[in-house]
Amino acid sequence: MQVCAITVAYNNPEELARLLRSLQSQTSLNGLILLDNSREEYLKENEAIFRTHADHYQFAYFVHSRENIGSAGAFCQGMKIAHEKGFDWIWLLDQDGTVENGCLASLLRNTGQADILCPQIVDIDNPVVVLPQSGAIQNFWGRMVWVAFTVSRNISFFATHGALISKSVLDQIGYYDPRNFFVGSEDSDYAFRSTTKHMVIRLVVEAKARHPDARRRSIEKRRGLLDAGMIDNISAERGGVAADDLRTRLLLRLQQSALRGSRLLPEHLGYVDSRLFGDKNCRKTQGFASLSYAYLATKRLTPLQLGAACVYSLLFALSRKLISDGRISLKGTVSMYAICMRAKIQKEWPYESVDQFCRHLAE
Repeated sequence: MQVCAITVAYNNPEELARLLRSLQSQTSLNGLILLDNSREEYLKENEAIFRTHADHYQFAYFVHSRENIGSAGAFCQGMKIAHEKGFDWIWLLDQDGTVENGCLASLLRNTGQADILCPQIVDIDNPVVVLPQSGAIQNFWGRMVWVAFTVSRNISFFATHGALISKSVLDQIGYYDPRNFFVGSEDSDYAFRSTTKHMVIRLVVEAKARHPDARRRSIEKRRGLLDAGMIDNISAERGGVAADDLRTRLLLRLQQSALRGSRLLPEHLGYVDSRLFGDKNCRKTQGFASLSYAYLATKRLTPLQLGAACVYSLLFALSRKLISDGRISLKGTVSMYAICMRAKIQKEWPYESVDQFCRHLAE
């Protein structure tokens, strides 16, 4: 059984070295593919780190993208290379994570039970803490509910880090979608496409992979990301809003109460942020993610679920606008929801890529 690990490097040689060191103890790992999206100043160091580990594998391949093609584009390339090389399984790994001893062996012991096998994700700094990134199921409204599962079970959605994908899935489903995703949700989309074809995704809690807990971003980091236009969802913005009057404080409290009960609520589709556009060209930051997510929601939710998501999301966008009077484009946001509902009713997505979708909203 031939297994190839695939990871994407981005501007952090220390994290890359840490990940590759953790792979050295994994038995049955035959190949390594590294796709490098980094800026020029990091390339030589990243390639040197790769070369120090390449001799451990029967097949090792390094690819530098001429531009940052995002995690979706890079993983797509890596999956295609490994598939064409005939590997039986591919193992997707995030640069900022690691894997514990025996992780791959534990996954491989369960290959008869599922088409995609996923490890339990624990906090990289405190590995006794199980993270919700371990897997997701759906509630009545179709919301993806991420849960820190402590028992092995079938799941509906997985996070990329540590996912072991069989050749049969690659044969039928293909690869991550770089046209409609850049950074974020490409793994959820792949899970949806797989389960639609009756593929089974299983969490194996005996297999452990470590990853930073995204929920622990400091307020200062959140503000920096917001200012840079890198995040654009309400849950990420809670710590970055100045509560300077009674109305704002009350609205914030209401939002936070709703977020705490979000597992029972419809999906939140995000909103269109004016920082997404520059001279009517779409910025490929994580601000792109809300458009990708809207596309994914349109595909996977029923018309009723999507309608509830649009109403719920519009209420959140309006409240967010009232709280901060920020850069939310209500016109663009309403247009985004309208496109999603129209596409669902007509059963046809009208754009060839999320970039084309974005350009339409910018007009």
